[in-house]
Amino acid sequence: MKNVSFAILVILTIISCKSNLNTVETAQKQKQLNEIANKVRQDDYKIVMSAAYPLATNAVTNVLNGVLIPNGDTANRIDLTDRDDYIELGDRSVLGSLSYYGERRISSGYGNQDTGINYKGIPVNYSQKIDFKKGLVRIEYQINNQAESFDITIEVFANRKANVHVSSTHRSNIRYTGMMEQIKELPL
Repeated sequence: MKNVSFAILVILTIISCKSNLNTVETAQKQKQLNEIANKVRQDDYKIVMSAAYPLATNAVTNVLNGVLIPNGDTANRIDLTDRDDYIELGDRSVLGSLSYYGERRISSGYGNQDTGINYKGIPVNYSQKIDFKKGLVRIEYQINNQAESFDITIEVFANRKANVHVSSTHRSNIRYTGMMEQIKELPL
């Protein structure tokens, strides 16, 4: 009987310690998310991309596998660490320069040699929300360039890693991963 009581006491102690640890971890993660949200509101920052994940249709997969396999990339994941792909967000303006891999659904006219996703200006419908349950800060906005419109969703996690989802009026969707960095001032 003493052994059973002792075993129950040990189990309860372990469970209570683990729940306290989870509470501390949760509080720390919430603090980090609040800090990131404050930086997003107050400071200029940059998301530097490390990988692109195009929407893998059969056509895209066939073309990209033929071109990218010698580099070690695949049609599902393209390494961007040797490129300068980024999104900069400032007080009232945004600047994006991203490589694009995927299907162009609508032509943007003759003479347009812009194969990447490039934009600069004041975003529309800008919003920022903290999602404590998922452990991220979500930034959403819409922006246009001369040829097309983009819906951008950025998810920044407590460790400053970021997911960027881009939907376009002329192209298939694409997702990027990267890191959030603080910058002094946007050159816009």
